[in-house]
Amino acid sequence: EQGSVPISATKSVGNLGLEEWMEPFNTSHSNSTQSLIPASWRAAFLIGTVGIGLPANAFIIWLTGWRLKRRGLSIFILSLATSDFLFLSMTVIQIIETLLNDNWVLGAPMCRLHRFLFDLSYHCSLFLLAALSVDRCLLVLLPLWYRCHRPLRLSSYICLGAWLVAALLSIKGFIFVDLIPLQDGVLACSNERGEYEWPLRLLEVLLEGFFPFIVMVTTHAATLARTLRRHTRPPSQFYRIVAATLSAYVLLNLPFQIIQLLFLASLDYEFIHRIFPFMVYFGYLINLSSSINPLIYIFFGSNICTGCGPHTTSSLARALTEEQGKSPGDTPSTSFSA
Repeated sequence: EQGSVPISATKSVGNLGLEEWMEPFNTSHSNSTQSLIPASWRAAFLIGTVGIGLPANAFIIWLTGWRLKRRGLSIFILSLATSDFLFLSMTVIQIIETLLNDNWVLGAPMCRLHRFLFDLSYHCSLFLLAALSVDRCLLVLLPLWYRCHRPLRLSSYICLGAWLVAALLSIKGFIFVDLIPLQDGVLACSNERGEYEWPLRLLEVLLEGFFPFIVMVTTHAATLARTLRRHTRPPSQFYRIVAATLSAYVLLNLPFQIIQLLFLASLDYEFIHRIFPFMVYFGYLINLSSSINPLIYIFFGSNICTGCGPHTTSSLARALTEEQGKSPGDTPSTSFSA
């Protein structure tokens, strides 16, 4: 997180330490960020995303976790909604910090736990989106295997693996995060990575930004090519859900990673100073993406125009299960009844 004074001077650009510039999106203690986005605006934006995203994700968790058979696409959506719900829950603490003039008052243990859960939910969302792309690609490229021979619990194992890998990558929140005293008695919950800052940040950019993006582009290109070659049309509703979710990732998550990569590749102070505002703006889009995902499931799954209520819920249920077909040992694709 940003500080009004340099936190780490292990690698400097001009007179500024690397750490001072490397945490723009979480909460900003720097005078630069406060001048870019007033605290009241930041708090209002975060409150809006949480107010919309938390209940929407809770609804998706209820639907996919308790009202549908947990398999296939519904398992991925359940895991993704859970990670988004956790991310927005951590944003509530960020709102409190913003309203307290960016002063952390919850103590060092809560600071480390907050950063761990924040990173865990964010990393997991990205890995689940990549896994979802691979799953949809297998459905098109290997339809017979997918419907008849795919292990029934494969989706569950993939989601569990995504959570475990995300947890391993988030352990650094316990190791490098601590309370940093700033001016005027303000305490910042911030990274103090020292000499490990640059390689860790590069690893995060590659794994958070470009690995999911490459997987999504590759699998969707293969899916589209196979669909066009066979002159077949995939089930429309769940493909709209998947396409919209992945498009939201590209629009709301990838720009921040690109800006971070430009920062890492540049040693020019003036260039870094110019791109810093974009790091701040694009960083807040990450919060927005966790609120948009459940709205995509609801609106695209219910065809938007069908209205609200039981019919909307049952339409979404069908959209999340229509690709399954009949596999050995399967029961009907949904247990939901409006």
